[in-house]
Order: sequence, then C-alpha cells, then structure tokens
Amino acid sequence: MSRPRTSEPRDRQLNIGLTATEYESLVTRAKALGMRPVHFGRALLLNSGNAPIVNQRATSHIEKLNYSALARLGNNLNQMMRHLHRTGDPLPPDLEPLLMDIRGIIARGAGDDR
Repeated sequence: MSRPRTSEPRDRQLNIGLTATEYESLVTRAKALGMRPVHFGRALLLNSGNAPIVNQRATSHIEKLNYSALARLGNNLNQMMRHLHRTGDPLPPDLEPLLMDIRGIIARGAGDDR
C-alpha cells in the first residue's frame, strides 16, 4: 500500500552549502529534538519569527531507548493488525493484556512530562 498523495507535494528542492561545522551543528540540534536534519532545517527556514524551535528538556539515554522500543512495538503491532485484517483471522487472546501493558507504559511516560 502506497502513501496517500498530499494536496501540495514537496516537489521542489533548495540545496544549500554548509561547512562541516555548520552541518554537524544542524544534525546535533535536530537529533536533540528528535527530528531528522531535513525537517529541522525546513522548520528553521520557514519559521520566520514565529515561536522558536527549542528543546523543552533534554531526553536521557534511557528515555531514547524507551521511545525506540515503543516505536518497534508499535511497528510490530501495526504489521500484525494489517495481517489480521487482510486474512480475517481473529485477534489472539493475549493481545489485549499486552495492549494494556503498553498503554500503562505510555501513560506513565506522559505523566512524567506534565
């Protein structure tokens, strides 16, 4: 299944030259915000005086690992659900307890930010 088309595709490119130091700074700042460098650069370029892009708080190494693990879990669950929808197989009986555990982990993580 392909990605849906947007009403305004990004079909133009702007290539800029950066020094190695500038590039590393951009990559480091993007990574600190959990963004890809291209998305961070676009946000900086198009922000033009609106609210600045700032890191609300630094994320620890453990938090990054947790986010990564949750992303992998989400990817696996998505693939499983696609398979179940495609085949019409019933949900496995141990899926709901697993989802409850994942929701609990997410709720605890969201509670830390508030």
